[in-house]
Amino acid sequence: MVRLCFVGFLVVGLVVGSDAAKGSEGGVLEEWVADGWCDGASRKAGMIPAVRAPGTPLGLDAQHPPPPPGKVPPELPPIAPPPRVLEELVTPFAVPTTGGGFQGRAFNESFDGDLLAAFYRRTVVSRQTEIRQVGTRLIPDGQGNVILIPIFAPVVVEHRRQVLIPVGTRYNGISITDNDSPRPTDRLYYHHSYYDGIAAQLNPGFGNVTLHRPMIGFETTFLGGNASIGLRLPFVQLHTPGGLADEQGAGDLTILTKFAFLNDPQTGDVLSAGLIITTPTGVGNVLLADGTRVPHSTLFQPWVGFIGVFDRWYVQGVSALIAPTDSRDTTLLTHSLAAGWWLYRAPADRLIRGIIPVVEFHLRTPLNNRNRDGVVFVPDMLNITTGVHIRFPFAALGGGISVPTIAPRPWNVEAIVNLTLWF
Repeated sequence: MVRLCFVGFLVVGLVVGSDAAKGSEGGVLEEWVADGWCDGASRKAGMIPAVRAPGTPLGLDAQHPPPPPGKVPPELPPIAPPPRVLEELVTPFAVPTTGGGFQGRAFNESFDGDLLAAFYRRTVVSRQTEIRQVGTRLIPDGQGNVILIPIFAPVVVEHRRQVLIPVGTRYNGISITDNDSPRPTDRLYYHHSYYDGIAAQLNPGFGNVTLHRPMIGFETTFLGGNASIGLRLPFVQLHTPGGLADEQGAGDLTILTKFAFLNDPQTGDVLSAGLIITTPTGVGNVLLADGTRVPHSTLFQPWVGFIGVFDRWYVQGVSALIAPTDSRDTTLLTHSLAAGWWLYRAPADRLIRGIIPVVEFHLRTPLNNRNRDGVVFVPDMLNITTGVHIRFPFAALGGGISVPTIAPRPWNVEAIVNLTLWF
């Protein structure tokens, strides 16, 4: 009965709540009570007044004064809070906390990369079936002369040649510019590079050498988003003419660390440094032309980098030194500079949040193993990478190509696809 009275009272309040009805409000309520719709217990409970004075809120009388601002009477159900709306769904360019994590992805894309660094001199042996003379048949002509007839047959011939080609798991997928950036970020990622025409200018006439390098990795932030640690693992499929030096297997596991000294959450600017350690876990213990096994170093790679954001475009750069533990391996100095422009930016409720064309310049300078006739050779490189990235609410999909510009070119062209998932 109390609930029915309460519901009825609210209906009556809506009917008589206008200013034109002020003179009859008390009569209506008295008539409603007199008709037996509410009993005295309801009135004593404070759900309705016997006669409401003009200006008194519905459901309140002198014994039940109005509640303080922001409160509700205990008889009414609590007001449910509005559903929580994720900041990243409201604005894709929000920066609710410092530096890394989800908010950092609003400013810049990762590098696409380019690096395929070291070439090793190997002896390859090929076998071909050729038609060769294997003997001579003597046939007398009946006049005292002998006719010599050569005899030909298929013969397997072995050819040996020295070539400079990569050992797929060495110096591969190790750079800070391989689908990465100076900004600490929480993410999972997949990167795939395809190299065509590897060492074609180093080994004329040898044929086309290609390499597929899928790579998986993750990165997670700490210290309020100003630092991160990550792991990455490449997988290599090297294909050579006739399968003479093919390789397949997992590459070296790399550990990546970052720390941002400057990490402005409002502008997106970053100044950071870190250390990358590549461990010798990959396959590929091949024999080189001098009879030694290919070196397999632990690589230490200290680096410094920056990101500058300017409204719809950004620039980022990284310098690094790759130092091996085996002196036969290559010490490599690298510099990379990239720029991206937000060609399209969409509201937060769109599936595609942005389209960003990018261009990158990668300068690679070996400090040793510069002799092309040596067992290990790394050429000077200036590689240009260009591509397009597409932004989604919690992911980015990118693609591009990389072309070397300095002869001898280490490869003809590299095709790149990468996918990043943020968490």
